[in-house]
Amino acid sequence: MIVMSVSTTACGIDFGTSNSTVALLSKTQKIDMVRLEKDKQTLPSVIFFDASDKVYFGREAISLYLQGEEGRLLRSIKSILGTSLMQEKTRINKRNIDFTQILTHFIKHLKLKAEQQAGHQIDNVVMGRPVHFHDNNPEADSLAENTLKEIALNLGFKNIIFQLEPIAAAYKHEETINQEKLALVIDLGGGTSDFTVMRLSPNRHETTTSREQDILATYGIRVGGTNFDTSLSLKTIMPHLGMGSLYRDAFDENKHLTMPLTIYNDLSDWSRIYKAHSFEAIKQTQDLKNRSLEPKKLERLELIQEENLGYALLEEAEKAKIDLSDKDLSKICFKDLGNDFTLPVTRYDFETAISDHTNRIKGAIDHTLKLADLNTDDIDLIIMTGGSTELPVIHNMVRKKFPNSLFSEDDKFASVGYGLARQAMNSF
Repeated sequence: MIVMSVSTTACGIDFGTSNSTVALLSKTQKIDMVRLEKDKQTLPSVIFFDASDKVYFGREAISLYLQGEEGRLLRSIKSILGTSLMQEKTRINKRNIDFTQILTHFIKHLKLKAEQQAGHQIDNVVMGRPVHFHDNNPEADSLAENTLKEIALNLGFKNIIFQLEPIAAAYKHEETINQEKLALVIDLGGGTSDFTVMRLSPNRHETTTSREQDILATYGIRVGGTNFDTSLSLKTIMPHLGMGSLYRDAFDENKHLTMPLTIYNDLSDWSRIYKAHSFEAIKQTQDLKNRSLEPKKLERLELIQEENLGYALLEEAEKAKIDLSDKDLSKICFKDLGNDFTLPVTRYDFETAISDHTNRIKGAIDHTLKLADLNTDDIDLIIMTGGSTELPVIHNMVRKKFPNSLFSEDDKFASVGYGLARQAMNSF
């Protein structure tokens, strides 16, 4: 164990696909959430480079982009970890920048905010990570964690450990119980869904530094809120931009082909939208438009690409998703495509669009219980964390599956960061 000096603090960093949080462990062992953007404890994991290469983060980044500020916006950058994109460079203001640099910019900002609130440099960090960055790919998982560790070291952290995000969430909720309970933590984030069965106790953390014996099972899948955005976009928006429509073959005008899906998949994926805005992608759309049987739809697609509107369009799908948490009917409006471009979306439409993802989450819960050799009736407490747990289709599925369990749903967005700082109490 590393002994902390009187002047040293540690922090817990929950770098999320959609949102990030940081918690500060003071020298008196008090945990405080860091104010990352004005008085907000959460920071959208968004980065914006303006035309002069000045870098903005979070809500400010999104606002500047939506106001039409010239520059480059990137979202869901965590999902790039461990993928082949980490070996690529992307064009930003006439420069080619690799994705490690982009990730470094964002994590450096989190560290700076923590140190500003602490009043001094922070050497020790507990970083959160999903159970699996990638499904059934241990090599990609290892690469993703090693990349994060290398970034943290380069930013000046001297002592770095990792903790699974659902376990960190359990540590936060453990403070609220007064007797031992067997808990299932369901952490549905922006890019991954993680599940942990763990024995919680009001005083276990005070008597032991190792909790391995209390963790009965962990499991995770690469499904999260950004996947829901993608599915809703593909179902409701992309058909109006030509997805599924036909075009004439270049060598036989009597032969009709279906529009290639790549451009629509890229436009519906937060981490790949920049590909749809490339010169090559626009050229392909222009060629397909000339041979399309529904050229007006391809004109819309071309406008989205040329005006760099992909992020703003997917933002409307995300808003509808959130809206449908409380309503049965929402709509997607995008005036850049004309004042009449309004698409009604029902909750049924949305739940149908994400049904495959919902079924995977349900299957993952079953698999986690199987790994722990438990039945649903054995679980005393369900801990729900992450923004996607607020969706009625998810919430109702879990409630139905565990009718006899208590539910804890407080602090869905900050519990992981807080729990990571709590881990630091016994780690440094």
